[in-house]
Amino acid sequence: MNSRDHSLDLMRGVAIFMMIAFHLIYDLNEFGYTDIPLSGYWLTTYWRYLIVFLFLSSVGISLVMTYGKQFNIAKFSKRMVILGLAALAVSLGTYFMFANAWVYFGILHLIWASCFIAIFFVRLPNLSLLIGLSILALAYFNLPDLSFLRVILSDNIPRASIDFYPLFPWISLVFLGIYMGHNPWYKKIITLRSTFIQYLGQHSLLIYLVHQVLLFGLVATIYNVINL
Repeated sequence: MNSRDHSLDLMRGVAIFMMIAFHLIYDLNEFGYTDIPLSGYWLTTYWRYLIVFLFLSSVGISLVMTYGKQFNIAKFSKRMVILGLAALAVSLGTYFMFANAWVYFGILHLIWASCFIAIFFVRLPNLSLLIGLSILALAYFNLPDLSFLRVILSDNIPRASIDFYPLFPWISLVFLGIYMGHNPWYKKIITLRSTFIQYLGQHSLLIYLVHQVLLFGLVATIYNVINL
């Protein structure tokens, strides 16, 4: 019996597809082929927020689907080890490529840390909704302000990172995802089906890890060939 949530796969797939497009524009900007503002412009800023919302809310939904009825510590531990190794790979890879802006707490690190916290609320949808909305409300007033942690943690922590998503306020979207997992209204909204997009969603972690390496390498190769 196929127990996959096709709407959830589609959510992840759309997020992955948009992320690939976003990073392709970033790479093209880096090599001077385009000059599309990806920061400081409302349209691309909200586009990035939408991508992150789809990713993180799907994490909360997935936690409910996998552990909402019965918690399996072996399964959860395996999931966290794989995710932790993936986050470590991103940190190491970006440290060698972008020493002054390496990823020390990007989207994978955020998901890893959020899962450890949110797993205790996976059967508490109403409380999760309250926590998520409260964090978002506090974020409006820049609370809690944890920026000082960058200074006291280590001199090796760069002031800028190519992918930085702090636990607050972004964990709020995981909590909202837990509520959505218990109240799956998203299934009524996401009714279209696409085998390709769903395939992307089913393999989102692997695609996340390799897509930018391939994209950057492709754009860099084209640039070098043209400028021989």
